[in-house]
Amino acid sequence: MALVVILQECVPLQDPSDGWSANYGFWIRAGVLGGVVAVGMAAFALYMIPGVVLSNRQLVLLCIGQGVCYPFAALLVAALWVFPIPFMILTIISVYVMVFALLFLLVAGKEAFSEMAKHPDELILTVGFSGSQSVMAFVYAGYAVLFAHVAGTHFEVPVILLLSIIKIIMKNLVSRTIVHMKDMVPEAVIFTVDFFNSMYLATSMQNASSISTVLTMMTIDITQTIFELRSLYYRTNTIVSRLHQACGTLTSCGCLLPAVESLCRDTSKFALQARENVIISSCLPHKLSAETQTLLETLKSLPGNGVRTVPRMSTADFRGSIRSKIEKASAKSIWSRSTRKIEPGNDVTRTSVKPIHEVTKDGKGWLNVASTPHKRILNETLEVLFTTECVVLTEYLESIIPVLYANFVLLFVHLPSARYHKDLVGITPDNVGSTVSNIFIYAALEFASFIFLIFMMMRNCRLKALYHLAFVLETQMLLVQVKLITWVLMSLSFRVEHFGTLAYFLSCGLLLTLPSLAGADFTFGFAWMSHRG
Repeated sequence: MALVVILQECVPLQDPSDGWSANYGFWIRAGVLGGVVAVGMAAFALYMIPGVVLSNRQLVLLCIGQGVCYPFAALLVAALWVFPIPFMILTIISVYVMVFALLFLLVAGKEAFSEMAKHPDELILTVGFSGSQSVMAFVYAGYAVLFAHVAGTHFEVPVILLLSIIKIIMKNLVSRTIVHMKDMVPEAVIFTVDFFNSMYLATSMQNASSISTVLTMMTIDITQTIFELRSLYYRTNTIVSRLHQACGTLTSCGCLLPAVESLCRDTSKFALQARENVIISSCLPHKLSAETQTLLETLKSLPGNGVRTVPRMSTADFRGSIRSKIEKASAKSIWSRSTRKIEPGNDVTRTSVKPIHEVTKDGKGWLNVASTPHKRILNETLEVLFTTECVVLTEYLESIIPVLYANFVLLFVHLPSARYHKDLVGITPDNVGSTVSNIFIYAALEFASFIFLIFMMMRNCRLKALYHLAFVLETQMLLVQVKLITWVLMSLSFRVEHFGTLAYFLSCGLLLTLPSLAGADFTFGFAWMSHRG
């Protein structure tokens, strides 16, 4: 990811006033961004729509094709209209989608389109998932403009508090489009929302006018981290002992994973668990041994397991959802009201609350799960593992993103194109060290909380958090890499003068009432268009 970003920044930029024909560096950057986004869209379809199969070769062809065709289409628009293109990302998004659809048809073939047509609900959810992430990118870009215009005023702290509110809203928005694929929720939400939150928090620290503002940012974030780790500590402090009691084992190792594995391998004890929200098969592909595959088939044959349900998108279901709008409005969200505490989502279908009767191992008679001790220990354990995965990913991301951003600033300030970066205005090789020092301090605090989390999980559950992190990064490598590259390139592109019309549009739209408050004077116009007559 870092190599792609550095190579792109090494491409020299030309003065926008020189016209579209002289700005070859900008078109190269637009091609790189367009190609990476195309791979991301294809990866979403690959994981979220059943039957869609794409090889690495096809992904490369799609990336190259989109990276070549998209800038040429944009170049044609600029030649016939004006350069820079006003609101380029918004203005020609229809052109981008048409080019992508045509290339996807040529590269993937009609078979892939046929498979997608067989799953309209998944297709709509995939489009909604991509759309929610696009909305999030623009929202955070708008936040950056807002903070830049209130910097140095008494509105800095209220705008900082707004960042946490945006984070909660965006988590709910993104997670609702992927609720049917719970295994993908932590990666999908955290490597999107938490990435942008960390990136723009680091940017705000860089642009903050006083040390008190920076300290406020750090205090808010560290306080959230403390409450998050405290909650996880109490949830994991007794889970292992209770799990061993449910399994009937008296081991002294205190390990969480072997204990829950023992419970799952004993089908008689597994059958006694309340499993209405437990889905046996993962939505992600995994390499399993023959023995494990046989065990999963056995567990799936037991009654009482949860069923993965895809939200229906038909007109009739939509009318039904309107009728039950009041009931659904009170339903619990996937993401709790806490800023970072994450819990598994509820199934889309409603499940009545009543005792579940399970068959014993020998098939004789029925047992009432409601009267079984520790009947929900499996659910609790899976919730702990789910929450642990979310917290580990969050702490990891919040540790590395500020470091990466600060290092990018240290590097970019020495490049010729630095004068076109809005975030580097006033930053020189002489003062860049003091400018990013606060970011490194914040990163050090986040890294300390990450280390504390690792030791806490080892103490309470004998759970190796780094192994858990490696498992996610390995099993979802394509999605993780595509998101990181896409979001870094996109967030940096928003800060380049050639894409500055987007920031200007956002500033006029979001800060229309701020001139009298913040002392700024905004006008809505495109000077370069008037110069071209």
